[in-house]
Formats: sequence, structure tokens, C-alpha cells
Amino acid sequence: MVKSSEGAAVLENIVLGIPRIAKAMEDLPIEELWPALEAVEGSYRATLRQSGFSISVSTTLAATIIRRLKGQLAGDEFAATEVMQRLCEDLAVFANGAAA
Repeated sequence: MVKSSEGAAVLENIVLGIPRIAKAMEDLPIEELWPALEAVEGSYRATLRQSGFSISVSTTLAATIIRRLKGQLAGDEFAATEVMQRLCEDLAVFANGAAA
């Protein structure tokens, strides 16, 4: 599903950055948190798109990453490898649904 090693590296860097982004956002007031999450999702979507992912895959990946980020903000602890595995599982489900 990943089009290139560049795309895989970009996705991995995004995932590895989730704890840092969560740390930066954890003290935001709720009225600032939602717009910040929307901005981060848009940035992820654009970065993934520029890395060679299709629009639909970029949108799906960005939404999945934001779900993981929200989980991190809520106190869920996932290792980066677990997050990457779950993203790949989500992509496989998405690819199978798109092919049907």
C-alpha cells in the first residue's frame, strides 16, 4: 500500500512524532484543542499526499493517526511499532473495501 520508501519513512516519522505532538497539545484549553487537531490532521493529510499517497489513502491515514493522537491525549500508551501495525491493518481493511 505504501508507494515508496519515502512514503514509508514519512509515515513512520509521523507516528514517531505522536508523543511529541500529544505533549505539546496536552495543556491546551478545550476550545483550542479541536481546532489544533483539525490543523494537525490537515498537515498530515497534505504531507502524506506530497509523499505519494493517493487522496483517499492520505485522508484515511490522517484520520487514523488523529485517532491515535486523541488516544494518546486521553492517556492510552501505544508503542510506535504497535501504532504502525494498527495503521497497516487499517490500510489493509481500507484497500480491501476499496477493491470490492
